[in-house]
Amino acid sequence: MSLFDCVVARDASCRKYGQLQEMFGTEDVLPLWIADMDFRTPEPIINTLHSVVTQPVQGYNLEHPQWKKSVTEWYKKRYGFDVQEGWLHFVPGVIRTIVLSLMSLTKPGDNILTCTPIYDPYPNFIKTSGRKLIQTGLIEKGGCYYFDWSDFKEKLKTCKMFLFSSPHNPGGMVWDRETIEKVNRYCHRAGVIVVSDEVHCDLTLPGKQHIPFFTVNEMLDSQSIVLTSISKTFNTPAIQGGVVIIKNNDLRNKFYGFLDNCYLAETNSLQQAAIYSAYTNCDEWHQRLLTYLSDNVEYVKKEIETNCPLISVVYGGASYLLFLNAEKMKLSDENLNSFFVHEAKLGLSPGIQYGPGGEGHMRLNVGCPRSVLVESMRRLKEAYKNRNNV
Repeated sequence: MSLFDCVVARDASCRKYGQLQEMFGTEDVLPLWIADMDFRTPEPIINTLHSVVTQPVQGYNLEHPQWKKSVTEWYKKRYGFDVQEGWLHFVPGVIRTIVLSLMSLTKPGDNILTCTPIYDPYPNFIKTSGRKLIQTGLIEKGGCYYFDWSDFKEKLKTCKMFLFSSPHNPGGMVWDRETIEKVNRYCHRAGVIVVSDEVHCDLTLPGKQHIPFFTVNEMLDSQSIVLTSISKTFNTPAIQGGVVIIKNNDLRNKFYGFLDNCYLAETNSLQQAAIYSAYTNCDEWHQRLLTYLSDNVEYVKKEIETNCPLISVVYGGASYLLFLNAEKMKLSDENLNSFFVHEAKLGLSPGIQYGPGGEGHMRLNVGCPRSVLVESMRRLKEAYKNRNNV
């Protein structure tokens, strides 16, 4: 029995269960929506957090020792690349830092480019910050997403920044080297800053290889900001925290200067200790997690292919999030969501919330014990059978 087979009791204090009524209008659903996992956070991280919170004086601390070294060693081991500690900066969270990059490096009214479908906070905070959202539609083919390069290059001409989800959310795409290099080259030519959100990078499953954006950025005047975090991989979203990696000296000085001078990314002992512990003490747990998630993905794909032929799976090899394409069921987005909630009794994320291209889709989280997935597929199979008279 795997340690990930253990069903961990979670109460209404967590969003996955506490927001069921708000999200689905009922609590009678199996929640497979928000992007956290139903697995225990690794014990070394819990122990490290405990050592921090039990200090007798919770005063101002210096940075946690060697947190930067733990990041550089992780990148060397996992990606074979030497990251300089001077490129790194601690931040209070990835989403917050994307917003801060918008506020400090662009102006109100500037065009900001994203792909679509895309993680739904992107369009929201672009608009809220007074910037103009520009989107390039991804091409869905054979269960994967691809760039429309003609559209991408044309829209870059008027933009100041490109928000890049790598790996992609909600499609889990692990972008290959050719794609990463093209994004880098076209953005460099257009003078566009790339903010590469790589929060799911360490959830790249066996058989795929994530390519950190800064590793293809060899031109000294190219401008890219890479963001990562332990929150998704090691199941610590409750404590937030993240890491920024910037190679370009001018961009690094400008952005880090903004963060420091505005006191927006000060030392946080708890978050930095968690980063250090995850990258230093949890490698075996991480490898076992990837194997378990890989098996979960294959199980769900096989079950849907066998029992629900009008539904296909979009998945590019990273994360625990599958994007289900149910367009062939010929339901409106409202009726598709109703089918999953009221007939299958499953709480998924509607694809429409991820923008154009997400119509007729649903996002499903497989970061849970296998027994939960077995029950979810049983429910889906029965609901599908009843609706389609098969």
